[in-house]
Formats: sequence, C-alpha cells, structure tokens
Amino acid sequence: QRGRLIVPAPLYGSREVLLHQNQMADRDGLTRVQDDADLLDLRRDKKLVALPTNETLRVDDRLPANRRFSRPWTADFLAVLARNYYASFHQPLQVNSAVRTVEFQRHLLRTNGNAAPAAGDTASPHLTGQAVDIAKHGLTITEIAWMRAYLQPLIEQGKIDVEEEFQQSCFHISVYRNYLPSLPDHITVAATQQPHTEASY
Repeated sequence: QRGRLIVPAPLYGSREVLLHQNQMADRDGLTRVQDDADLLDLRRDKKLVALPTNETLRVDDRLPANRRFSRPWTADFLAVLARNYYASFHQPLQVNSAVRTVEFQRHLLRTNGNAAPAAGDTASPHLTGQAVDIAKHGLTITEIAWMRAYLQPLIEQGKIDVEEEFQQSCFHISVYRNYLPSLPDHITVAATQQPHTEASY
C-alpha cells in the first residue's frame, strides 16, 4: 500500500487448530498410515498420490522417496499454490515433509520433543496424508507476506488449516477434502525493500 509492504500477521498454531485438523481427518474418513506396508497399500489404491513436483515445486532431498506422497486434494492444492507462487517470484516452493507413518512418528518423538503425538486427538496430521510442510527458510519477508495473504482466505473458507512454525521454519498446512482451487490466479502484494525487516526472518 503506497509503496510499502503490508505483512499479514503470522498464522500461529494452537492446540485447538491441531484438534480441528484431526476432527476434519475423521470427518473425511481418513485412516492413519501405520507403517511402510500400509503406505504402499494406500499408494496402490490411489488414496495417496505423488507430490506434483516440477519447476514450480521441489522436495527436500532428505525426504525419503516413499514419503513423497499426499492425499489427492492436497496434491491439487500444492500444484495451484506452487504455480501461483512461481508466477509471482519465479522460483519454486519446497516441500519438507508430507505423509508419515505412525511407526516413523514414534521414532521422531524420541528425537524431537516438539513433534506431535503418534495417536490420540492431537496426533500429527501428517499420519493421514492430508498435511504438508512448506519450507520458510530462504523466503524473503515479501514472499512470507504473499504466503500468508494466499493462505488466509482458504483458512476462512474451511478448506485448510495452517500452523506457521518458527523453530522448524515452515508452513504446516492440512488440506481438506472440500478443497477446490477457487482462489484468484493472481494475488498482488505491494512491496518495498526493507532489509532490516527481512533480517528478522
């Protein structure tokens, strides 16, 4: 606005948001992926599909090949998000995490005290395949502002939930079966150079 960047507020998570993600997964009839065998069965049944990687979306090299999958509507969301982001900034977004197994989540809990549980009302939404983590590391304040502005309307429409993580530096996004790519193709974020602001991210 008037040549200055307006940065939307962070999309903080909460216990209530985590509870809601699990409630939506139950409503959508999603099971939690137990182990690698269960993961393979869901892939064979097309209940999990490959992440839509191309010039607009890449995957962290550290993510194992068998966990580069998500629910079909989550993949659709990623494709639209990445295409719009690339149109604005001419660089790809990166997925750091997608589907996980209960087996892996239990292992993660032993090494990461901030990890969500592997069971219960606050279990990690990654276990259903509906959730992905989009890297924030390397994004400028303008790009972070764009992401928040893009995601907020979809939250308000009940199509996604977002927990913006700062320690892990990512946007954790759960996408629901009712998602439709109805957001306008272009979102304009007015910006100016603010190096001191960017340094805080």
